[in-house]
Amino acid sequence: MSVRKNHQFTIAEAIQLLTGDKRMHKGLTEAAVKGQWKDIMGETIARHTTSMYLRGSELVVYFNSSIVKNEFIYNKEKALKLINESLGYEAITDLIIK
Repeated sequence: MSVRKNHQFTIAEAIQLLTGDKRMHKGLTEAAVKGQWKDIMGETIARHTTSMYLRGSELVVYFNSSIVKNEFIYNKEKALKLINESLGYEAITDLIIK
């Protein structure tokens, strides 16, 4: 993208510049996952999820139920696939379950 002399950008160029920053991109990805968590994982898993955050490209998820946690561990690869499909790109490379 070329920078114009008068510093005018189209909306698409401005959004691309804004989301190109790694810190901003991480925050947007984390917000998207948190916002869609109930739709992606379902009501039961969402109800037992206490918190989550993005560490690099790893999603760290905390549960308040050991039963749900163990079931989630067995279906970790499926969950990872569903999250990335929901986001539309390969944003999460690993799930860390605590």
